[in-house]
Amino acid sequence: MSPSTVELAGPFTHRFVHLRGVRLHVAAAGDVKDPLVILLHDAFGGWFDYRDVLAPLAAAGFHVVALDARGYGMSDKPPAGAGLDVLTAVGDVTALIRVLGHDDAVLVGADSGGAVAWCAATAHPGQVRALVSVAAAHPVDMRRAMAARPVRFLPAHLRAGLARLPGAHRLPDRLAAWLQRRILDRWTAPQFHGTALYDAALDLRVRAMRIASALPGAARYARLTTSVVPPKWLGTPVTVPVLALQPDRPTFRHLARRARKRCTARMNVRELPGTARLPHVEAPGTFAAAVAAWLNELD
Repeated sequence: MSPSTVELAGPFTHRFVHLRGVRLHVAAAGDVKDPLVILLHDAFGGWFDYRDVLAPLAAAGFHVVALDARGYGMSDKPPAGAGLDVLTAVGDVTALIRVLGHDDAVLVGADSGGAVAWCAATAHPGQVRALVSVAAAHPVDMRRAMAARPVRFLPAHLRAGLARLPGAHRLPDRLAAWLQRRILDRWTAPQFHGTALYDAALDLRVRAMRIASALPGAARYARLTTSVVPPKWLGTPVTVPVLALQPDRPTFRHLARRARKRCTARMNVRELPGTARLPHVEAPGTFAAAVAAWLNELD
């Protein structure tokens, strides 16, 4: 399937940026002179997960950019041998900030995108103004939580193992579509199921995984939630403000406690009513309003 299958029309502009030897796709909205907000998708989505968040955040006074990570959507898909580790993903984000003409950015990341955002805030605090973690965790905290509570974090163990299977990047279309539905059902609130937004989200996710060479990138990106990081990052604190938007569940309460130990600046933990792990997909208007309000509190 062609990458243009996710080239949606809307109150945003599609553009391509060249950095670090690849061409990445972004959808952008807002005045380039406003503070930059970069939206990073989860392992099973794409830039389109934020399509209804771009305009509200732009209207709130931000230059907003939703990124297709390398290997996804309309971005380049380097060969599997080129790899996609956390250092590469962090380097793409920090390079994107510079290419877009900004000195720093607010990073909003879900799942694997959130793991990348946490690592970027750890390694490059001068380029990260604030962090919005959407049902995500620093990979070190996730690995330690999985070791400390193996039963509670059994789904994370299963995911980490499945993403590393040799055939993970060669799933038949029907099986990939079934997995996308299964993941979307588990990661969203029951009241979201059966809605028009649910149907649209599932359709886009299924189509995005059918884009030529997309599955290998998704398999590699899925591993980043439990990525092994450079030793110097293990105990490095996160010194920027953090907003954690996550469901009120035992696993995420445990991760939030670990995150508070890592954070030396302000950290707020909130649950958006009627949502679960994908609030930007389930309730994009509520999500955008919550992010904008929190960022305005920082000024």
